[in-house]
Amino acid sequence: LYDGRLGTAEAFWPHPIAIDGNLTRALLGEIAVDHAFLGADLRLAPASPGKAERLRVFLGHPRACFYVNCEEAQLISGRKVASSEAAAVAMIKAGAARVLVTDGSEPAMDADRSGGLVCRPPQVTPRRITGAGDTFMATHIAAEMAGVPRQAALRQAVAEAAAYVSGEKRPWAG
Repeated sequence: LYDGRLGTAEAFWPHPIAIDGNLTRALLGEIAVDHAFLGADLRLAPASPGKAERLRVFLGHPRACFYVNCEEAQLISGRKVASSEAAAVAMIKAGAARVLVTDGSEPAMDADRSGGLVCRPPQVTPRRITGAGDTFMATHIAAEMAGVPRQAALRQAVAEAAAYVSGEKRPWAG
């Protein structure tokens, strides 16, 4: 981003950059205001509920998209939530430009300031949980980069995460 290979001051990098809460608060704060990231499509994942609050610095960023579960949305927004819909509303009210919220086997939401989309995941028997959020996020970003419409991208991400949780898919097998 700084040496011109991925954009310049006149033409910022416009593509997705995945950022997670494992980075330090200081570094996340720098990224949130750094001119090199202004045009990027920032995709944010807390990495764990314990690191969710680190991403608050991106509330108000016009190109930040949060990928969170209900607990993480509650921590970032500072509002108590009981569903993915309530979590999405809380995140948007707190300043998120866009948010995708998952809630296990309950409906997932994709919301921005203009409204939201909902998708109910297929019912599966969970065999693993760790990695479901990463699978959801990776599938969603790939679908959007391929030009898949917003509702269909959400459906794909939900279906892929459910298949992963059920054990039908090996981790990162595509």
